[in-house]
Amino acid sequence: MRLIRPKIIGTLKIMKMMAGNLAVVNDIKSSPNKIIIPCRSEEHGIGIINKIKEAKPGEILYLQDL
Repeated sequence: MRLIRPKIIGTLKIMKMMAGNLAVVNDIKSSPNKIIIPCRSEEHGIGIINKIKEAKPGEILYLQDL
């Protein structure tokens, strides 16, 4: 999965979605900065959050190798 890091990421957290799967989401409602990334487990979600926080705004992240 490819993600371009938005300028504003807000608070990233792992949530259980309606279908029962886990996803990394942020608390921003506007479309260009909204993030929803499915994850396999809590550890995988924490890895995704750390990778997003370390990246610079506008940087392209590849998340399939986590």
